[in-house]
Amino acid sequence: MRASTNSSRISTQRNDLKDRPQVLHLIKGLGLGGAERLIAEGAKCWDRQRFQYSVGYFVPWKDQLVDQLSRSGIEVTLFGNGRGIGIRSALRVRSHLRSAGIDLVHIHSPGIASVVRPVVSIPVVYTEHNVVDSYHPLTRRANEWTYGLNTVVVAVSDAVADSVAHAAGGRPRVIVNGVSCAVTNEETAAVRADLGLDGTPLVVHVGNIRPGKGHDNLVATARIALASQPDLTFVSIGVEKYPGMLVRLRDASADLGDHVRFLGMRSDALAFTASGDVFVNPSEVEGLPVAILEAMDLGTPVVATAAGGVPSIVRDGETGRLVPVNDPEALAAATLETLSDRQSARRMAEAARASVRSQYSLEAMVGAYESVYEEALHG
Repeated sequence: MRASTNSSRISTQRNDLKDRPQVLHLIKGLGLGGAERLIAEGAKCWDRQRFQYSVGYFVPWKDQLVDQLSRSGIEVTLFGNGRGIGIRSALRVRSHLRSAGIDLVHIHSPGIASVVRPVVSIPVVYTEHNVVDSYHPLTRRANEWTYGLNTVVVAVSDAVADSVAHAAGGRPRVIVNGVSCAVTNEETAAVRADLGLDGTPLVVHVGNIRPGKGHDNLVATARIALASQPDLTFVSIGVEKYPGMLVRLRDASADLGDHVRFLGMRSDALAFTASGDVFVNPSEVEGLPVAILEAMDLGTPVVATAAGGVPSIVRDGETGRLVPVNDPEALAAATLETLSDRQSARRMAEAARASVRSQYSLEAMVGAYESVYEEALHG
């Protein structure tokens, strides 16, 4: 009798798992960008007793996070062939939704959302990761034309929500990004050894090379700062969006020698952030940058431009230094002040870490999204 009861319980558990709603995350690529890392890291907190998750992407060569997701038991599907994202890609998604029995799709890219929304008949949760003025005009218009087909829209900061408040459905709800970082002393030591640094002050920047991320501002900032403190080293990590951008930046800073280094894509970007004496963000446009949250979580003092949602996390003089957008002189001055006043920098870094761990946890972000899924599916 006991064996029969156990068998019945196991069968019930299997049926419960089979009946979980299936959620498909869709994103342009699975490279090492902020939104992509939110999916890969967020997967560690997904409630798989409550939902069955999978991930889809469209750009074949942006696949650096595929293995991480696959090792976590997440099914990953490539829908694109490298020839752009259009109606054929959207139809492949629609076919997959039907064959796999997907119940809800969560889209993280305006271009993908624009072509997928019109061809699906299941709930669509859409996250706006950046202020809409940062998008190409055609992408922005296509995104807004199909906005009314969303079931729920989420913005990652108040600044992002304000930027789309005029679209169909009005101002979206806000779910802030979350992070959870861990870097060992051995990893930070390896980074400094790789750079050939001993006690040299290190200024770190992490951000993919694309319009709006402020890489030219970074070069100008480094040039100004080095004129006052020649022993500094600036390191920037990020993948170029268009061929030639990385070479152009290296050429623009070539006269500064090894004091300014653009390293391209690095899987150990977090170790660089943790090893820095200062983390800088020179962006012109931002949603709620994951790289800044990671620096704050790791206890690295932050100096950033007041772009987009950045002022909501970096409070000048409290959790970091905040300067105007497109002002390299102000960015250089704040960087040098942070390096020279170690006591103040330590105080701000500790306050920043406490702020991130209390308000921007990965677990809280995932929990908020899973509540949205329930609403979209049953509301």
